[in-house]
Amino acid sequence: MFWNLLAIALLPALVSAGDVVATRACSNNRPTPLEVRVDNCPSFPCELPRGIDANMEMDYQAPFDAVTLTTRIMATVLGTTVPFELPADRARACDWLIGSQCPVSEGEDVTYNLQMPVLRIYPRVSLVIEVSLVNEEERTLACFELDARVV
Repeated sequence: MFWNLLAIALLPALVSAGDVVATRACSNNRPTPLEVRVDNCPSFPCELPRGIDANMEMDYQAPFDAVTLTTRIMATVLGTTVPFELPADRARACDWLIGSQCPVSEGEDVTYNLQMPVLRIYPRVSLVIEVSLVNEEERTLACFELDARVV
């Protein structure tokens, strides 16, 4: 009985943890995360259904102190790279840390949750998404690239 209750209690955490995905490093030797998880991405490219938020988690070790954290996303589609503007409340990465808070100290293990809106009006395209966390000085704490497709 105890094990059944434990399994039921842990199921939401296991389901929401997402699939561990292989990512690419960003340009300019920016620090890479320790692990990236994307919900419903068992294979590449990750499919991002329109009308649903794409949910990603990134574990990283802070390479330096940061008072604030901001999410920066770039999308490369058909050879053109453009910024992807998150709503202001989602771009404030300090509000989306799991088990931690800002300021972040050098060497601290941090888990960040990104909930990126994929609007119904977006075209069905393949793209490369670059996600980075930057501090108040625009220094990158962690960055990764991911192949995706809007479906």
